[in-house]
Amino acid sequence: MSGPVRLALGNRCVLLLHEDHSSPMIAFRGSVRAGAAFGRPGVAEFASRLLLRGTRRRTASQLADAIEDAGAAVSCANGMESATIEGRCTRESLRPIMRILVESLSEPAFPPAELEKVRGEILGDIREQQDDTRRAAARRLFEIVYPATHPFHRDPKGDAGTAAGTQRPVVRAFHEAFYGAAGMIFGFSGDLDVDTLQSTVAGAFETLEAGQEPAPVPLPKATRRGSAVVPMPHKSQADFVAGRIAVSRTHPDYYAVNLANILLGRIGLYGRMGAKVRDELGLAYYSFSTLDARRAAGHWTVSAGVNPKNLAKAVSAIRAEMERLKREPFSDAEIRDGKTHLVGALQVALERNAEYASALHDIEYFGLGADFLARYPRIVRSLDADDVRRKAVEYFDPDECSWVASGPVKGMKLAF
Repeated sequence: MSGPVRLALGNRCVLLLHEDHSSPMIAFRGSVRAGAAFGRPGVAEFASRLLLRGTRRRTASQLADAIEDAGAAVSCANGMESATIEGRCTRESLRPIMRILVESLSEPAFPPAELEKVRGEILGDIREQQDDTRRAAARRLFEIVYPATHPFHRDPKGDAGTAAGTQRPVVRAFHEAFYGAAGMIFGFSGDLDVDTLQSTVAGAFETLEAGQEPAPVPLPKATRRGSAVVPMPHKSQADFVAGRIAVSRTHPDYYAVNLANILLGRIGLYGRMGAKVRDELGLAYYSFSTLDARRAAGHWTVSAGVNPKNLAKAVSAIRAEMERLKREPFSDAEIRDGKTHLVGALQVALERNAEYASALHDIEYFGLGADFLARYPRIVRSLDADDVRRKAVEYFDPDECSWVASGPVKGMKLAF
């Protein structure tokens, strides 16, 4: 097994490889700078869903049959900053799968019939989200936290109006503007060697036009604080979410904030938050925190699903756990356990080719450095315990967060 290999192509696409011949499979994960933050609201969702639904050479069913016959899998999903493409194949099926992938990236046909199918799917997803207490609360939170002028304010799928009105010429124009090779990154892990990467993979990707990589997503302005309720009287469960703008993946505070988040609401059965609010007090079906660090900032949230009669108590309990960080900071033992967890979790993940390919992609995407995997354990273990405690108090301050509750909550008095 050799170390990671990096190939920078002339069209500014970057390919990365980790060789692992212990398995006959090859996993890959890539991204195109064509996320929902660019273009009209909702159009990126159409483009990503239609990417594998027909090209100028093959119909959607022909593409699906070719991928299935090769014993492979390929999928594309819309993200906020990029569209992601992932899949798996064997060494024998690598060449036809790369041809399909490049054909789909460069020659999508956006067939009218498939576009209508996608329209129905997106409208259905939007309806489901609006009827899901947890997702509805999160969506409203991001509308409060991010300014209306920032792309992170809006739903990456758009809304019912944009979904109903999006037409083929707009999707095609979006593809032409953003689906170039410039800024494209693909990580591969598995039964693949450098020679084959150069001849088969690079040979296919070099045919893509570079295009123009879009300008970075702008940093959001200072956090807006607010609160809201989303009445859903027909629901039997209530959800609430609190959160704020936090750090980007490359922010100097990222590693300390990430470790603090693990300890507060992730490790074990959801850290301190889960131990107190769910296990000890029995106030929530679930309670956890999440740090979503992107290129252009990111956000931190804490979520809980509860019986409506326990909503006010659960909100108070979660606020109390956030306030507790000032009086009872994480102990040395907690921080030591969190560091061990972070290092071990990465080591376990890298035993699987899909996760290794994803790690290679992310290292390049965030500019973490070719030796990042070797440095990571040292980065985590060298974190200063007092700094982790300070960042927990700074970033998880309940008074700096916005709060949203959803479900049968109309008329409730909540201590936001």
